[in-house]
Amino acid sequence: MKQHRRLALLLAACLLCTTATACSDDSTGSTAQAEQSAVDFQTDSKAEDASPDVDSSTVDTPSDSSSGDDSSEADPDTSSNAESVQTTTVTTANGGNNSSKQTASTSRTTVTSKSQTAVVTTASTEVSTTVAASEIKYIYLKGDTAQYDGTGISVNGSRVTIAKGGTYRISGTLNDGQIYILTEDKKVYLELDDAHITNSVGSAINCQQAKKITITTLAGTTNSLTDGGTHEEDRGTIFSNDTVILEGSGTLNITANYAHGIRSDDDIILNSGNVAITSTKSGFHSNDGIEINGGTLFCDGGTNGIKTDGYITITGGHSVLLGGTREEKGAIYCDGAFNVIGGTFYAVGNLCTMPASATTVPVLGAVFATAQTANSPVRFLCGGKPLFTATSPRSFKYVVYGGDGLTGSDYSIQYGGSLSGGSTTNYITSGGTYSGGTTTPVFDATGTVSFYPVA
Repeated sequence: MKQHRRLALLLAACLLCTTATACSDDSTGSTAQAEQSAVDFQTDSKAEDASPDVDSSTVDTPSDSSSGDDSSEADPDTSSNAESVQTTTVTTANGGNNSSKQTASTSRTTVTSKSQTAVVTTASTEVSTTVAASEIKYIYLKGDTAQYDGTGISVNGSRVTIAKGGTYRISGTLNDGQIYILTEDKKVYLELDDAHITNSVGSAINCQQAKKITITTLAGTTNSLTDGGTHEEDRGTIFSNDTVILEGSGTLNITANYAHGIRSDDDIILNSGNVAITSTKSGFHSNDGIEINGGTLFCDGGTNGIKTDGYITITGGHSVLLGGTREEKGAIYCDGAFNVIGGTFYAVGNLCTMPASATTVPVLGAVFATAQTANSPVRFLCGGKPLFTATSPRSFKYVVYGGDGLTGSDYSIQYGGSLSGGSTTNYITSGGTYSGGTTTPVFDATGTVSFYPVA
């Protein structure tokens, strides 16, 4: 009986040793595998320029904001031109000592979806996050018709219709047609890449519905838009029922043969770019407001340089605004508050709205009792030194300037003479020799905004 007990104890001891050895081997293997995985994760992360710090409950996925739109308004459709998708899988393994190791692998795959997806596995829970990536749709203008690449576009003869939000790059020439925008309240971005559009019977760009429309002139490009005919419902070479934003670093030339250069039922905002408008009526015509934040703007308006039923705010840029000869029209016509808090502007016309009290940039205006003839130069001086000389292709009574060089005192104005030499751009001349004419007595400004009556 004792011998049987000894045999039983020996067998139990052997079993315990075998189990302990196996457990030890498994633990060593797991630890080694986890440590190797951590090394692999760091190596792959550096190769893919990804962050090595991954939280088991929160993962930040990179968003591409180059389109300027938010993800909720991105077009969810797929396209053959879609960008690459980066997929990252991260697994967190917990050891018996409550320490954790991270393993990850990365890969790049070209697919037809225009989304960027990150899949994260934490313990047994999988979380998938989709972030919209930038996609550009292309419109190629081909004389009397157009071709396109991307969704949300249709072509009927020389009329190109955009029915979805997104970014559309337009190039080529449309001899007699229109870009027509009708979306379900989505943001539309038009990138003009040496685009030239003429319409003999209406507007060149007609935005009936969009959350807002942004028109960007690409660097190094010159673009032109021309309207024609009689089109009462969309009285602008660019017409929009919604806000129009202008930006970029290229040039946009607008010829408005019927009415306004740009007409918006909401706001018109210029952020950057070189915009030149020659119009039968107003260069800018807005129901709500006009903002000039940067860029260069030249408006040669047959009635008004710029006009709004709302506000005008100038915070930057360089603007030359010419108005017409009708008694009630002006270089700047504003029914609301007109404030200048940055930038430089010149306004020449039959009238000009006086900036409001919130204006912080010095503004000086000359108001003539008798209209000056077309192309007659008017020179502003400060401390006996010329600041600039302005004129207009039409007769005018107001010359108004806001910007650098105004000290508040020791001003004088020369008019009725002639100017030779100098450098002239958009009817504004620097330098040159002024002769003849009349020089006003020296006067001081009466405040930040000062309009001086010239007999």
